This record gives sequence, C-alpha cells and structure tokens, in this order.
Amino acid sequence: MNIERVDGSLIIGTAEVDYKLQAHSLAWDSINTADRASQTKVLLKDEDHRACEFISSENWEVIEAGPVSITVKQDGVWKKSDGSDHVRVTCELAIYSANGLMEVSVTPHNPRRASHPGGLWDLGDRGSVFFRGLNVETTFSQEGHITLISGEPETSKTVTSNQSAGIYQDSSGGTHWDSPNHVDRFGKITTRFRGYSISKDGQAISSGLRANPRLIWESDKTSLQIAVPRFWQNFPTSVCGEQRKVVAGLFPEDSGQLYELQGGERKRQTLFIDHSERKDDLSWVYAPLTPVLDASVYEASDAFPWFQANQPKGPLDELINQGLEGPYNFFQKREQIDEYGWRNFGDIFADHETLYQPEGEPPLVSHYNNQYDAIYGFARQFALTGDSRWFELMDDLARHVVDIDIYHTNEDRAEYNHGLFWHTDHYLPAHTATHRTFTRHNDTSSTPGQTGGGPAAEHCYTTGLLYHYLMTGQADSRAAVLDLTQWMVNLHDGSRGLLAQLLAVKKQEVPKLKALVRGEQPSTHRYPFTRGTGNYLTALMDAAILEPHNGWLEKASQVMRDTIHPGDDIGARNLLDVEIGWSYLILLSAMARFLKLKRQYQEIDASYLYTREAFLKYTAWMQTNESPFLQEPEQLEFANDTWVAQDIRKAMLLFNAAELSQGDEAADYRHTAQTWLEQACNTLANSPEKHFSRILIILAQNYAQHSETEAPHSDVDKATAPIHAAGDPLLTWPQLIARIVQRISLGITQFRPAREKAWLDARMNR
Repeated sequence: MNIERVDGSLIIGTAEVDYKLQAHSLAWDSINTADRASQTKVLLKDEDHRACEFISSENWEVIEAGPVSITVKQDGVWKKSDGSDHVRVTCELAIYSANGLMEVSVTPHNPRRASHPGGLWDLGDRGSVFFRGLNVETTFSQEGHITLISGEPETSKTVTSNQSAGIYQDSSGGTHWDSPNHVDRFGKITTRFRGYSISKDGQAISSGLRANPRLIWESDKTSLQIAVPRFWQNFPTSVCGEQRKVVAGLFPEDSGQLYELQGGERKRQTLFIDHSERKDDLSWVYAPLTPVLDASVYEASDAFPWFQANQPKGPLDELINQGLEGPYNFFQKREQIDEYGWRNFGDIFADHETLYQPEGEPPLVSHYNNQYDAIYGFARQFALTGDSRWFELMDDLARHVVDIDIYHTNEDRAEYNHGLFWHTDHYLPAHTATHRTFTRHNDTSSTPGQTGGGPAAEHCYTTGLLYHYLMTGQADSRAAVLDLTQWMVNLHDGSRGLLAQLLAVKKQEVPKLKALVRGEQPSTHRYPFTRGTGNYLTALMDAAILEPHNGWLEKASQVMRDTIHPGDDIGARNLLDVEIGWSYLILLSAMARFLKLKRQYQEIDASYLYTREAFLKYTAWMQTNESPFLQEPEQLEFANDTWVAQDIRKAMLLFNAAELSQGDEAADYRHTAQTWLEQACNTLANSPEKHFSRILIILAQNYAQHSETEAPHSDVDKATAPIHAAGDPLLTWPQLIARIVQRISLGITQFRPAREKAWLDARMNR
C-alpha cells in the first residue's frame, strides 16, 4: 500500500480503491480514478438532537503497518453547540491492501467520574453523558440502487429499492427480549418490540428476530457494501440506504432512546465497508474464521503454565465441558436474562445468584464481571481443545470487560480510577446499577453493614486479558492489563503525591505503630494475606510479561517478601476461619505461578528460593490442617457447592508442592492432592448446582497443575538449604520509623500543588 501525507490529510492507496483521510476530521473520501466516489463521516447528535462538532486532539496516526493491512487512529472530542466537551471518541480504520476493505471501529467514551453518592452507581448519575445517536454516514455524488439482505439463518429476507431500504434491530429477538436487564435511569424497559423491522420506501414491510444484515448500494460508477458484526447482539443497531446515502446506526436515533454513557464508561463498535468493484460477500463478518493451533504448539512454547496437550479427559474436563454442552451452557445462560444489548453483550449471567430465590420467580438480573477470570479459563480451554466456542466466549467477554467493567477515568480517587467493578451484589438484582454492583434500589447487602462501595483489590483479574491480547492482538486488552496493574499499585502502595503517601501511612503504618505502643509484636508484613494481594501479584506478573524491562517482576518480588516469610507463625494467621481467611488460597496460587515464571526465565535467585521455602511451609501446613470446606457447613454464611469448587484450589496447590519437592514428600503431596481433587469432582458431578457460572469458572481457572506428574526442574537440588537470611518476621521500631520516613520522603519529592488539589477534590467529590 502507498501512504503519503498531503496538507495534513493522509492518502492511502490499495489495489482496488484509494482513501483520503481528511486532516483533523472524522471523515474520509473513497477515490475512484480521479473523482471522489463517496465521503464517509462519523456523526454524533446530543440529547437535543443537535449535531456535535468534532475537535481533533491529534491528527490521523499510523499505529500499525504491514503487508496485509494498515491501521490508523484519531482521537478527539465531540463538543456541544455551547462549546462544552460532550463525548470523547477514538476512531480506528484498518484498511486491507488486497481489496481496500475497511474495518471501522468507533469508541465513544465518557472520561468523567461518576459521583456515586454513598457508593451507589446507578444510571442517571450526574457524571453521565447523554446522546441521541451515533452514525457512520456515507454520501455519494450520484443516485444508486439499494439491496438489503437481513441475513437471518434459514429465513433471510432480501429487499431492493431505488428509493430507500433499511433494517432496525430493536431488541435481541430472544424469548426474554423485554427483560428488566434493559432499563433506563427511570427503571423503564427500553426495548419496544421483539427482534428487527425492515422498511422499504419509508414503510415497514417485514420483521424477524436476529439479523446479520448486509446492505449493498450500487450505481453505474461505484458501489459500496456494509456489514456490522454483532449487529443483533449489540442492539439497538440499524443499517439503511437511500438514493445518495448509506447510514450505519451504531447507536441509532430510531430507538427513541436517550443513550447514557456512565462516568468512565465506553463502547467500541465496529463495521466493515467494502468499496471494491468485486462485490465480495461480506456475510463472513458474522462468522469469522478462528485460527486454531494444535495444543502441542502451546505446550512446546510454554505459552500457558502447567499445560500438557492431548491428555486423556477426566472428571474435571467433563464438568468444565458443561460450559459448552450442558443444558445451561454459557450461551444458553445469555438467554435466561437476555444478556444482550450494547452494554451487556459478552458478560455472563451470574445464575448462581438465583440459588436462594423462591421457586417460580423469574431469575434476577445479575452480572458476573469476570470474577475468578473467566476470560483466562475460556482461553485455556480453547488452547487445550481447539473448540472455537471457547474462543468466542473469551473474545466476547474480553471486549465487554475492557469497555464496560473497567472504570476509565482519571478524575475519581486513585483507589477507583481504572479499576474493575465488582459483580452484582450477591443474591440481589442489579436494577439500574448496570454492571457496577451497588444500587440505591437495594436497601440491604450481602455484606452486613454495607450498602455501597466501588472497585477493590479483591476483584481484579488480568491474566485472561493478557491471553486475549496474545491470541488476538487486541491492543485494548493489553492496555487494560497495564491500567489495572497500575491501579493495584495505587491501591496497595499509594498513588503519587504527598497527601496520597500520608494516607498510605495512616492505613498501613499507623496501625503497626499503635500495636508497638501497646507492647505487641506485629509482623513485618505490609500486605494482607488475602486474594487482594494475590491479585496484585498476578497483575504484576502479567504486566512483566508485557513489559519485561519495566521492573514489574522485581516489584512482585518485593510484594512477596512483604507478605509472607518462611518463619511465619501460620496459626496466628487464622486461615481456618473460612469466611475471613479462605482466599489465602488465591495468594498461594499467585506464588506458585511466580515460581513457575522464574523457572521459565531461568532465574533461580534469592527471591525464588525465599518464595519457594515460604510456599512449601504453607503447603505442608495445609496438608496437615486443611479439610473440605463443607465438612463444617455451620462455619459458612452460605453453605453451597461453590465451596466444593473452591476446594479444587487446595488440590492444585498440593500438586504445585509436589512439583517443588522430591521423593516421598512429593509422592505424599501428590496423593493428597489427587484425593482432594477426586472428592471435589465426585461431589460436583452429583450436585444440582454444578452448572452454575461461578462453579464452572472456578474449575476452568484452576485447571492445570494436576496434569503434571513429574518434577524435572533443576532447582530442586539447589534449593534445599533454608533461606533465613531475611531475618525474623517481627517488626521493630527502627524498621517502622524507616518505613514512615521513606513514604513521607517519597511524597515530598512527588509534591505538586495541582496534583494535591486534584487528589483532595476527588476525595471530597467536588
């Protein structure tokens, strides 16, 4: 392809068609010989139906160029008629060299913070922005003929016209198309009819359920074909053609809705436009090919930890396979609450939250928000089996999470900015909180004494997004991993600035100081022994894979040392108080992955040996003290079979310990691990809850270690000597004072008046 810049505009030439991308504008021309064949613009209308003005923050920029395609991007903001910023937007164009096919991606984004009064995140928040429509509009200099194909399997309809033809998808077309999942800020259901409507020459002539449409516009001199992937899934959507115009409604005005982007929310929408004369059929965009590698390739490349290809299927595989084949598989779950529409599609119905509903009630609307990293579980199953349905689930969920479930703002408190929202509050309907957990319509909570909150360390999952990026090249998933990791750094170690570091001193060092004053002996540990710290370590490792030279793995080593010690008094950790202590299993799992990663990098260093010794001390304690969670159900608030699935974590940790041990010790670990694994699988196989989302996802996330039967690692002999050089894990006065001085000194070096003011404003909700 030829690329040149002329007077700020970008000229891109392909074998079939040339494009002129207009400088600092969301507009481009397709050029047929010396004449402009068509012009395309991306347009937004505000809540009063007025066109917004696009102001570019940077001109078209080439972000990727290769022999197959070139991708360009432009960022900017749509301003209202009074000059105020309304909606930020990113537009990417991927242009393919062979035929000039263009893939257009438009991402409207509300960068404002939500006000979330009382930790409640409902629609209608004063941080939201509203608009009436977002269209991609192509105009022509001459009149043309329109052909519209609905593309619904087995019942596809074709309409032709010299005047106009269009299709509008109002709802999913499913049985529960009018689900309370689709409410606006007033609690009113926004879907108006089931499925789609087709019009010709201004009159409705036909209808159907789930369209995968193509629209073809043709004249004597030029032609255009358009298709919108995930058309019906991301409703409302539309495509229409007129004599001199073709419009793709990514957020169509036809819906009559006032679209709302919550603070920190965005949505990437995509369409394909083909200007070539070959008239290639674009129906493939609705069922794209999924490249499949043999599982042995993943194994040989160490792409996944503890990955073994082509192993015999066992009881754990049979349980996980219900996610595809069972009567309540992940695709069928979508239908139960109609988990469709531009904000919902890709997420998982949290059907386990219906367990305590009265019989006969319709299932409450509850969103899963990637708890326990369903994206990763789906990615791993795809690599193991080559079944493209796992890829589809992974891809749909990852696209949802990076847009909707992550809080894309810099304007709120650092503990929230770019964080991941929790799933819907346990056993309660989402109402108008959408995918943001807490709503004003629920006056109770699953957490006693709590009716609000925000993103938190104990709900952060980055590994699936890492693998989504590695498998698809989607840059948004890569960025999400790094954003979430920095958010976790801010949560655990304080953000930049003096006031932020003083707050960190108050939260972390002052409690230790008070304990020393009382004559107690607090530990040196900075971080809690919980899944929050485990998620922190996992995020740091994922960031290290993406940016190996940015110190992320070294930071993980530091967090490890400040969390666990080979000399810990494990009994004092109170880990057997299940409701409070159970999630230490997630922390130990992160440690096992750290050890695996260090071996992969051939870094058998002091950090590795320290972590290995501490890890094995805890797994030895587990082997002696742990038992199935439901063995004592009275200690559990909700004694259901999710706890049986959580028992899988214990088995996998002992498989890890066997991998790091030798001889009889390794054999004992493996025997106990196998016993626990078989017991959990047998219990779940006979459980009426085995199909629930949370259970299947826990199993998929923790599928791995049991497949390795040997410990061929050369570090075993090197790591036999105890590592006690780190000293006693009890905090002293000099150590505490040094920590406080270090934090305050760091805060002073980072002091900037504007930064301190912004920090105060965010915390005071100004």
